[in-house]
Amino acid sequence: MATEAIELDLRGLPPYTAVSWAQFEQNPRILYNLFEPTIRPGGNYFSDKVFDMTGAKLNQKLCELKVDNVEELHRLTRDLLRMPILFRVKVEHTRTDHYVVMKVRKKWRDEFAILVNTQHPQIREILSRRLSEAMQYMTEGKNFCLKIGFGQSVRQWYSGIVDSEVTLCDSRSNSDDGNMSIYIHNYSTPMDCCMHPLCIFCCFPFWLLCGGPCYFVNRKLKCTDVVEHVRDLPVTMVTGQRTILIEHHIQPEPCAQADQYRHQPPGGGHSGQQNGMPYNNVLPPPQSAQQMQHGPYGGQQIPCVQFEGQQVPPVQYGGQQVPPVQYGGPQMANPPPYSP
Repeated sequence: MATEAIELDLRGLPPYTAVSWAQFEQNPRILYNLFEPTIRPGGNYFSDKVFDMTGAKLNQKLCELKVDNVEELHRLTRDLLRMPILFRVKVEHTRTDHYVVMKVRKKWRDEFAILVNTQHPQIREILSRRLSEAMQYMTEGKNFCLKIGFGQSVRQWYSGIVDSEVTLCDSRSNSDDGNMSIYIHNYSTPMDCCMHPLCIFCCFPFWLLCGGPCYFVNRKLKCTDVVEHVRDLPVTMVTGQRTILIEHHIQPEPCAQADQYRHQPPGGGHSGQQNGMPYNNVLPPPQSAQQMQHGPYGGQQIPCVQFEGQQVPPVQYGGQQVPPVQYGGPQMANPPPYSP
């Protein structure tokens, strides 16, 4: 974890940036030059500009940020709002196709380095609001534990890139290894086996026998647990020297594009006059009356085209006539009249 905040302006970066973990280890500078390659125990990269939470994969305690007083919480808030967070996460997506006589299951797994940009407006708003609540709890002398999960957007993104085809006879699920969450507290983190509703429902008899109700009530009385999940944000995939933005763009209406080109020609465009009429080089220049009379082909004749026995009379340009061209059947000297 970084100990001193460094001024960085990352507001122009996407909220999430993903890169293959193997590729990140080979070239740590691929993440916006925030990391430097080095040789040290536990990794081959170093940065004093990023909160490094990759160690949580080996030790869950490393994703816990405990504060003992208001000054430490204030310093932690300042650092989180200025420095991005790096996670190492394994993502898995499962698809099961149901047929009449069998089921076909497909599974995808990948490991990524995920950089979360805490200066992005949506992420910054969530962090500021929840950390302000934590500051209020600390000022009032209350125990609190704030959990912020960043994994849901990554799971949604991964499912979309590996399995975008949707059918009516399949079921899907996605998961990660739970290493994209941070805990900020002044007391302790909760035991999921005793507090999580799904664990209580699935193991209710054991929960009763092992003192789960006592722990649950004691936890509710002594500590305020707050959970926040960051959702529905785009993820940028970095591959080598190429950056791919995985998000949807809304194209302007055709009339809006026409107005744009009419009033603001693109770079290199210029306006002028030709044949007494104004134009710009985005669209072809207007033609004179003589050019319009002779047509756009400069006095050449357009061949006649015959479809299914119906012949269109040839049109003559510049005094020359070209024999008709037939499609769809043999050409006859005196074709019969067309009857639908």
